Amino acid sequence: MHLGARLPAHATSTGRVLLASLPRAELAAWLGHRGDLPRLTPRTTTGQRAFKALLAEVAAQDHCFAADEHELGVHAVAVPLRNPKGVTVAALNLIAPPGRLDDPQALASALQRLRGAASELRQML
Repeated sequence: MHLGARLPAHATSTGRVLLASLPRAELAAWLGHRGDLPRLTPRTTTGQRAFKALLAEVAAQDHCFAADEHELGVHAVAVPLRNPKGVTVAALNLIAPPGRLDDPQALASALQRLRGAASELRQML
């Protein structure tokens, strides 16, 4: 992985946070010409119905945890970064080794830090 690398949005925590923030019409357009999403690992969510349900969960929780979906051994959690008007413009994420974020307290701590950073950055946008 290198700075500026592009990853498939459907299989990453940051991509899912961004997709979950799209208006319905934009998400439908994004999904519309894709059919089933590419399987990158055995754990990648590929079916559109399952993926839409996953995005609804991301939107409701206001974060995304993804494990082994883009690459085996990569676990990540992301939160939206919103501008002062409340519009999601980016996502902040944390990547950890397998098992590190499985503990609910560890995940809660990571989310608290990410949300704190997002709150501080919001004022700069």
